[in-house]
Amino acid sequence: MEGNSTAPTDFLLQSLESLPTLPVIVYELTDLINDPMSSTNEIEKVMINDQSMTTKVLRLVNSAYYAIPGGVTSVSRAIAYLGFDTVNQLVLGSAIIEALKCEDNELFKLEPFWQHSVGVAIASETIAKHINLTKQTDIFTSGLVHDMGKIALANIAPEILTTSCKIAQAASISMDEAEKQMGAPQHTEVGALLAKRWKLPGVIENVVRHHHQPDSLRRGGVSSEMNQTVDIVMLANLLIHALKFGNSGHNKIEGAPKALLERLSIQADSIKPIMIKIKEALQSADGFLKIIGTKS
Repeated sequence: MEGNSTAPTDFLLQSLESLPTLPVIVYELTDLINDPMSSTNEIEKVMINDQSMTTKVLRLVNSAYYAIPGGVTSVSRAIAYLGFDTVNQLVLGSAIIEALKCEDNELFKLEPFWQHSVGVAIASETIAKHINLTKQTDIFTSGLVHDMGKIALANIAPEILTTSCKIAQAASISMDEAEKQMGAPQHTEVGALLAKRWKLPGVIENVVRHHHQPDSLRRGGVSSEMNQTVDIVMLANLLIHALKFGNSGHNKIEGAPKALLERLSIQADSIKPIMIKIKEALQSADGFLKIIGTKS
C-alpha cells in the first residue's frame, strides 16, 4: 500500500465517536484568540470557568521550560509573558492528553510515549527558532499530538496497535512501515480523522496526517506554511528518536532526508548544534511531563 492510503474500517470510524470530546473551554479560547478584538480579561474570564485547567496551565507556565523570573499567579500575567498563542497551545495540548487517557498494554507504554511526544514538541519549537520561523502558532501542540492516532488506536483497537508494535520491534522498522505491512489502518489517518472530529486547527490535522510523508508534493495540496510545520515536526520526530528520548512504539532510527533539510534551509553540519540545543531544552521536560499528568 502506498503512502497514507489505508482507510480505517467503518468499525474504527464508529469507534472514534466513542472517544471523549474536548471541553468547551478549548473552543471558546480558540475563538477568542482568533478574534483580534478580544482582550486578556475576556480570556481570563473564560479560563476561570474551568479551574482545573487554569491551575494546570499556570503550573506549566511556571515550569522550568518557560523559566519566567519569579513565576506568575494569574492567566493575564501568563499571557503577558508568553502571549495568547502559547497559553492557548497549553490549554489545547492538556485537553487532548486528558481526553486520550488509556491503559498501558504489553508493548505500548504511555509514559515513554508521552515523553517522546513532549520531546517532539520541544524539538519542534527549537527547530522553529533555529530557522527563525516568524509564525510559530501551533508548533508546540502539533509536535505534542503528532502521534495522537496511536493513542486513539490504544483506546478503540488495542489489538491492532499491539500487533503493529510487535512487528515494528521485531523487524526494526517504524510503526508506519509495520502498519503498511499489516494492511492495518495507519495511525496517521486515524489521528487525522480524530483531529477533524475535534475541529482542531488545520495545521495540526495536517501534521498528524503527513508527518511520515517526506515528499511535500504528496501531501494533498497542503499550503506552503502548513508544509513547513509538517517538515519541522517530521525532523523533530526523527531527532527525538535519534536521541532515544521516550518511545513511541518502535526503535528504528532514521536520518533526515536531504530534501527535508533543504526545504527548511538547514545545512547537514547544523544538525549536531540543533541536537545539542534540543538536549538542553529537554532537561526541563521531566517537570513538564509530571504537570500534564503523563508521569507519576
